[in-house]
Amino acid sequence: YVANYYRQAREIPDSNFLYMDPAASDYAAFAEANLDGLFGTLANSGIEDHIDYIIIPPGAPFFISANGYVTDNCVAVHRFALSSAYTMAFLKDDLLNGPVSSQWVNGYSTLNDTLAVAFDSSVAWFGGEPSDNAGARRYFIGAMLGYDGNLGNTIDDTINMIDRSVAADGTRPAGTFYFMDNQNDPDRNVRRVQYSSTVEDIGLFGGEAETILGVLPDGKNDCAGIMTGFANADIEGGNFTVLPGAFCDHLTSWAATFDNNHQTKLSRWIVKGASGSVGAVEEPCNYQGKFPRANTHLHYFKGAALGEAYFRNARFVPFQMLLYGDPLTRAFTYIPTVEVFGAPAEPVSGEIQLLPFPSTDNPQAQVTELDVFIDGLVFQSYDSIAPVVIDTTELADGYHDLRIVVYDNSALRSAGRWRDGLVVNNAGRSASISPDVNTGDLNTAFTFTVSSAGGNVQEMHLVQNGRVVAATDSDSGQFTIFGQTFGAGPVQVQAEAVFDDGMIVRSEPIDLDIAFVTGTPSGQAPVSFSYTKHVLNDQPFVVELPATFDDDLSTANFNIVSAPSQATIHTGATGGYRILVPDAGANGTDELIFNVSTPSGVSADAIVTIIYDSTGLPGDLNGDGCVDQSDLGILLASYQVDGGGDVDGDGDTDQSDLGILLANYEVGC
Repeated sequence: YVANYYRQAREIPDSNFLYMDPAASDYAAFAEANLDGLFGTLANSGIEDHIDYIIIPPGAPFFISANGYVTDNCVAVHRFALSSAYTMAFLKDDLLNGPVSSQWVNGYSTLNDTLAVAFDSSVAWFGGEPSDNAGARRYFIGAMLGYDGNLGNTIDDTINMIDRSVAADGTRPAGTFYFMDNQNDPDRNVRRVQYSSTVEDIGLFGGEAETILGVLPDGKNDCAGIMTGFANADIEGGNFTVLPGAFCDHLTSWAATFDNNHQTKLSRWIVKGASGSVGAVEEPCNYQGKFPRANTHLHYFKGAALGEAYFRNARFVPFQMLLYGDPLTRAFTYIPTVEVFGAPAEPVSGEIQLLPFPSTDNPQAQVTELDVFIDGLVFQSYDSIAPVVIDTTELADGYHDLRIVVYDNSALRSAGRWRDGLVVNNAGRSASISPDVNTGDLNTAFTFTVSSAGGNVQEMHLVQNGRVVAATDSDSGQFTIFGQTFGAGPVQVQAEAVFDDGMIVRSEPIDLDIAFVTGTPSGQAPVSFSYTKHVLNDQPFVVELPATFDDDLSTANFNIVSAPSQATIHTGATGGYRILVPDAGANGTDELIFNVSTPSGVSADAIVTIIYDSTGLPGDLNGDGCVDQSDLGILLASYQVDGGGDVDGDGDTDQSDLGILLANYEVGC
């Protein structure tokens, strides 16, 4: 529910969704499987060049066990916060080959610098700057939207937090940052020494900040942010008001240790009205470098996103620290706007031109760059504001998500966007979808009629957030899918037609509204679906196992009947997804056969046909970097027999594949 809601609220592209269990039994399993799933998905989706945040919805555990990876002279480290396990994704080898120090400096952090700098996961950081130093490292910013277990937040709490965070973006609320000097608790008041310089700097940059004695800012109704330290306090009942978009935290041992009933939890800040907080998932000791520094609020006030401001001021790598709430909140950012003229209202063909007119209210910056994103991928980049020319013959027919993102020339590179749908018709192909109803609940059976036109179709899919939900090998048909398959909340689905030359044509999306309500299961056995999936042959990948049923999800078993012959399935997963690693030189086609069982019955076996696409030379079927006699032999052995020599990605081996191979013969040799 929360993931669907957040997608709509933040307008997240379908390509940016990853369906898999976000946690694992321990860090070793996480590093082996989950990070394969993450990095493999980024590579297979083509989005690894611009993903900075990994955001986890409620439903996941808040930590993973991590014994022996980090040394600490105060208290042994036994846990990593789940959000930080993703923050540290690029540090996997360091951790597995460790141990490393609990005081390992976060390369993106800066100790006393007032400069707020845009975070970028694609570069390595050292000393707060992009660097090629041997000690420089790459990071993501990991965050958990909410925890719905014991002492966490309700789903409504999290939904309300998302709403007010989105609404706060760019509002630059008139408020005061309060730094609490709790002199009665010196162990938790260690950040007091940082306050004066931050209060002064916020004032120099035009904001309001104040250090006051006490635990909570009693009587203050303009709290733009709060930094304090205490073990227990009545945050919810306190006589103060937290403004939308605020970051609030309290330094203590167990603020995010939800399986420990002692001490006030960071979840109470969310109930009080904050958009984000940070806390430890086990006893961290009161190292100042483990907790957010006071300059978190300075950098946030200067326009950094909430997650960016925190991570810039997390002096040490945040092993045990859980970033909680909406890290994309930008309450104090001057968000650029852009109007676009020339956007077509009808299907287009050939070349089109769009005229972007950006602006910003930031008196110290100008909008100077833009990117064009199509279906979540960077399609074009401009280092100046200029007419955008799109050759639609480079796109498949059908619907595309079109975005123009503009950036100002400040150190934060603040971004704003324009978004619209683009329907292309160069080849006369189309896909369509029609639901019988648009509203229901988790037990509602939604029936979709899908069809295609304009050529020979291999498969039709029903897709949601980039994943296949149902499929048929016909050019039209009907799918009946229970609401539970999509999840509750605002949902968008599309029909997807896969033509025999490889072109994938999508319909315009349709909206569903699925209530977070369950009823009595129908007693129908699960229905599973066969489909074809293209993957890179040198990257891990996640395979969805599409099936629909209305028995409780916790009662379902997704059973692997037959594993692929050219890939290894990571162990541990039991739900509707599997993480696989292709063998070296995997090529052609492969099969994974599965079924699904619930108390109401067992589905028929379904087949996921896997097609391995080479990331190197077209025709290099054995992956050795050279198109030669060996590759020709592989192709001829499969010619008009199977997909073992498939070069063009259509699933078979024919004259087209032979032509491509011969055109590249001896290239790379």
